[in-house]
Amino acid sequence: MQEMFSTISRMRQLQIITLVNRLIYFMQRIPVVGRLISEQTYAAFRTKRILGAIAVILMFVAGLLESLLYIGGMLALPIFLWTEGYNTTERFALLLHMYFCISGVMAGMTSAKVLESNKLKYTAVRLMRIVPTKFMRAGLFYRYTTFFLYQGIAFSLVSWFFDFSISHALLIVGVMTIWRVMSEVIHLAIFRWKGTILIQKTWIMGLVMILTLTAAYLPLTSLSIPLGGAVILDQRWLVTLILLSGTVAGYILLKHTDYTAAVRAVTNQADPLLNTEIMMANLQQKMVQSKDHEHSSDSSAYLHDRLQPSLDKRGYEQIHNLLFTRHDHLVHLPFRRRLTAIMIIGLLLSFLALIFRDHVSLNTVERFTPILIMAMLSLTIGREVCKGLFYHCDMQLMRYSFYRKHAKQHFRLRFRSVLSLNLKLGACLAAVLSISILVLSEGKDISTLLAIWFMTMTLSIFFSVHHLLVYYVFQPYTTELDTNNPLFTLVNSLISLGFVITMFLGPTLWVLTVVLIVLTVGYLFSAVPVVSKYAQNNFRVK
Repeated sequence: MQEMFSTISRMRQLQIITLVNRLIYFMQRIPVVGRLISEQTYAAFRTKRILGAIAVILMFVAGLLESLLYIGGMLALPIFLWTEGYNTTERFALLLHMYFCISGVMAGMTSAKVLESNKLKYTAVRLMRIVPTKFMRAGLFYRYTTFFLYQGIAFSLVSWFFDFSISHALLIVGVMTIWRVMSEVIHLAIFRWKGTILIQKTWIMGLVMILTLTAAYLPLTSLSIPLGGAVILDQRWLVTLILLSGTVAGYILLKHTDYTAAVRAVTNQADPLLNTEIMMANLQQKMVQSKDHEHSSDSSAYLHDRLQPSLDKRGYEQIHNLLFTRHDHLVHLPFRRRLTAIMIIGLLLSFLALIFRDHVSLNTVERFTPILIMAMLSLTIGREVCKGLFYHCDMQLMRYSFYRKHAKQHFRLRFRSVLSLNLKLGACLAAVLSISILVLSEGKDISTLLAIWFMTMTLSIFFSVHHLLVYYVFQPYTTELDTNNPLFTLVNSLISLGFVITMFLGPTLWVLTVVLIVLTVGYLFSAVPVVSKYAQNNFRVK
């Protein structure tokens, strides 16, 4: 046990040192304040001890806030908004059902600390040479202890609004913690049996997320859906069985499990970080394979014909056209994937509209329209394009001051290309949503259709600006393509906060549409001036 706590202490020290250095780095870049912080701060022992204490508090507060936002925002808030006629007992049953579906089934399938690949695990095992088994035992113990602590506090606070006892709330969180420990054993067993890292199977994880989220939120509608999660957590014999099984599973994980093979499997993929040439070679090989597959007949002639119009251009326009022509698969591949996802969503919604059209009204649908904000955030192309631009072009060119000085020129060129693709995706999403709305309204409600189209196309423009703007202003990517800029994370989290506020306020469809149009117009006209002002200093290689 002492050895486990020693390993946890080393892990925490590594996290705190990394966070402190990051805080110093970004504090140096804050106007006025940054001038007071010199490079010697990195070596100042007393100052770093104070910052370390601040970092510990920040990490605790961040973990607690994450749990509060999840339980309060994703579970309790929708229940309070859409269950006006329910009593307290019925609402708490809904909360238990949603908590079981999302934290139990979905998170149990999509999250496994043993087979998760992250930088801390790579640094500890591959660089600091901590024994994988020791690291994972300490990591699992720390992970699920803090999971119970954070979720226990958050769930207890939320249960107070449902007039439910804190002891029962803590019991529910304890059962969920044990359930997640059992899920770790299942993931590890599948890996040893088949050699498969289940959480890396994107299509399986995507399907699980869709099904579990549907099961979690469908009871909020007027449909009579059984609350399976609440039934499971209300059966004493099932709760007892889960607690006993999970305790045995936890004992096996902490005392009788060797994690060497599993940890090596998920840390090997980080090896290219130590050798840029290997990473470049692997990426170039994938690019060549993709081009050969797409242009197998006569790839050289085909590429030459496509590049010929770009040679007639000059300056940044020529670089832009050459880049998007030569690496078009890096843009069009995610575009096709999103287009496929939209088609699947459209078929699913149309099928549900046909089945439940007598039970679901347009007023109910309009209350869920703020979800379009998060849907378009995920469906629009932006992050992938920015990462591709950084890796294949900007990482080399942004070292030169003239390139940063002319940022607004290539920003405009890239914005046009990204916008054209996002408008197509927005139009496709609006079209498939229109089918469901026409089915529910029997073709009579044109006002809702117009609002949906305006909102979707507006969000396409908004996120086209947003992804490129935060890339140019913050440039969050390191040479290893990691994102370590807290300001970048904070700005992106404001969108999620805006979504939560919108769900809480519940504006009408047209009011929300008009607000989004105003915000988008303001964002659009301020983008180029902001890029001109900040990109010259911030658009750099980290």
